[in-house]
Amino acid sequence: MTASSPLSRLRRWLTQPDLLAVLTLALLWGLFFWRLLTPEPADRVLFQPGDFTLHYFPFADYMADRVWQGQLPLWNPYNHAGDPFAANVQWATWYPARWLAIALAGPAGWRIEAFQIEVAAHCALASLLAYAFLRVLVGRPVAALAGSVIFAYGGYLTGYPMLQPNIGEAIVWLPLVLLGLHLSLLDARWRVAGGLLAGVAFGLSILAGHPQTTLQMGYLALAYLIFAGWRRRAAWWAILARAGLMFGVGAGLAAIQLLPGLEFARLSYRVQAYHYADKAHGFAPAEFLQLMWPPPGGLRSPLYVGVAGLALAAGALLRRRAEHAFWGGVIGVSMLLALGGNSIVYDFFYLLAPGISMFRSQERAIALAVMAVSVLAAYQLDWLLSPPSMAADADRRAERRFAWLVRGHLIVAGLALAVLAVAALMQGHSAVGAAANVVTFVALMSLLLNAWYAWLRAGSASLRGAGTLLVALVVVDLFTFGARSENFVPDTPASRVQPPPLLEYVPVPDEIAWRIDGAAGLEGYGTLFRLPDIYGTGPLVLDSVERLRQIPVDRFWEVLAVRYVTLAEGVPMPEGVPFELVAMYTNYSGQPYILVELTDPRPWVHLIYDYRSSGGAEFARQIMADPSIDLREVAVTRDPLPIDLPGERPADSRVAFRWVTPERLEMTVSTRENALLTVAMPNYPGWRAVVNGKRVPVVDTYAGLIGIPIAAGEDQAVRLEFAPQTVMVGGAVSVATLLGVGIAAVAFAARRRGALGA
Repeated sequence: MTASSPLSRLRRWLTQPDLLAVLTLALLWGLFFWRLLTPEPADRVLFQPGDFTLHYFPFADYMADRVWQGQLPLWNPYNHAGDPFAANVQWATWYPARWLAIALAGPAGWRIEAFQIEVAAHCALASLLAYAFLRVLVGRPVAALAGSVIFAYGGYLTGYPMLQPNIGEAIVWLPLVLLGLHLSLLDARWRVAGGLLAGVAFGLSILAGHPQTTLQMGYLALAYLIFAGWRRRAAWWAILARAGLMFGVGAGLAAIQLLPGLEFARLSYRVQAYHYADKAHGFAPAEFLQLMWPPPGGLRSPLYVGVAGLALAAGALLRRRAEHAFWGGVIGVSMLLALGGNSIVYDFFYLLAPGISMFRSQERAIALAVMAVSVLAAYQLDWLLSPPSMAADADRRAERRFAWLVRGHLIVAGLALAVLAVAALMQGHSAVGAAANVVTFVALMSLLLNAWYAWLRAGSASLRGAGTLLVALVVVDLFTFGARSENFVPDTPASRVQPPPLLEYVPVPDEIAWRIDGAAGLEGYGTLFRLPDIYGTGPLVLDSVERLRQIPVDRFWEVLAVRYVTLAEGVPMPEGVPFELVAMYTNYSGQPYILVELTDPRPWVHLIYDYRSSGGAEFARQIMADPSIDLREVAVTRDPLPIDLPGERPADSRVAFRWVTPERLEMTVSTRENALLTVAMPNYPGWRAVVNGKRVPVVDTYAGLIGIPIAAGEDQAVRLEFAPQTVMVGGAVSVATLLGVGIAAVAFAARRRGALGA
């Protein structure tokens, strides 16, 4: 067989370290998630019910359903009395990976298993992108492999971001952002292409749906660009140009999400009502003990990076290098920021750093520290595996310091284990025993790390074998805790969200003509079961809808066309509301509730012939709360109507309507007098009304709902459609940016081929 035969070329490729690293990462991904993938029911696990099943899967399911119907999901009628679905960044409507997952699942295959695979696939993506960045940054494949495993399978990414997919799917693009910026400074041929690559990754992070994480990534990327540019003596204008290119391309690609998202945020209750005290939550200082060992009982441990990861990162910080100091600074700042209100550092960022004050839950900043730990660990392992050139005094001192560091870790773990053993003997408490088990395992990992380092210093180990063995140690450590965390539960019926028992009586509507107050019975699952709930889930609620809850609940039900009500046991119905008791059930929290049907609910679309003009939403709500005002016969508007109303209902008026899509409602209206057609939907920018082919203004009615002025006439065609301008403008910008990036990529590839050919 000749040396140039296909088989020999394949063998050469299979021995390439990068290919082996990629194959290793693929196998590690399968090992970590095999219980999600196995066809054996007894072995299979699911993600823990809670955030994943309530806040994320229902909306991914709704999107998949609409996409396979050939529709863009711009509006969701099932959540919070209706809200702009695509404008909510957390639902990741425009994220390419979500579209790919939906396409791969097929028209009938989108189930919770498909969503889990999407989330799990991002762990594989995180490991590959981190490997690519560290491979270019550090050079040694095995060091890059170790760092990538620490980043992708450390306690953070395999912790709560797994159950809050938008967080995890946003942060995985950080290594690619850093790689693009690094290449743009490293090689003149990548000056523009690297900036474009960073911009594309930044835009994908925005589209993934967690702006807080992307903002923190942006700050780190800018800091790294400044540091790396300074190291390479780049001009200030060159640094600014790269930053502008990255942020400009990222924002341009994500404009289809950014513009609607900013509009929705501006009109949401959370942005208008939440302040410092609501946003300052973060880690308690004592939680930083997770750096040494994770909490017992399988609890998530976002700070745990493994014994080797912690020791390697600390060892790198003991060696004085500018790049080590930079990444050490990233760890320090992000950890202090992650403390939230428990540190004055957060106040500094809250007051001075643009965007930080918009978000809560500051512990998410720890993702930047995990990235920094993985970089430092790769640097340190690369140094440890370098050919023996340790003659310099500085290198010998660094060796000794690292030796004492790993010994110190073992000593601390041993002392902690001794204390726990004594406590277990004296108290016999199960919690102490569980903690002792965790610390015992950590002590074992520390002992193995000490043995590995002694073997390495003895000089009898091959460098490749030593690196491979350390990667195996990192895998055993991180996978043992991560794959057995509380994120995973057995695949049993109790672990799956079952249809609510009220569906025995309440029909799922083909066309929405009423709403349900599902606060006690649905507990936020209206979207999943396609029941139009006046409550719902998710952090963003329209301010107008939320403030309507201030008026008496029966009048709230009236204007939103509520037909069914779920009430917690012991909560009485308001006086004077006609209803029938249907049944008593138990909700997902195990609490009993009753289901009642209102016998005279307001129609979804309703003609009114009298109104009061309030001049503002607050006064409108005061009028609506007045029991002397019959809201079935009197509308409350913000401004005077463009037509006069007769004040009394004529003898004959008719309204028929049908839903074409959630974004399009068609009505036929007959009325002998001018009227105001009220529609029980939030008045959100983008709703347009057309009467007999002509645009008419949408009137703000009932402090945030839709009203349409209707002149007298028979069989008038009325169309209400949702076509938000922010989506159209943002989409045009995104498409233009994508075309520009594509053209630049083709030009870059052509230049590279030309250079190689020359």
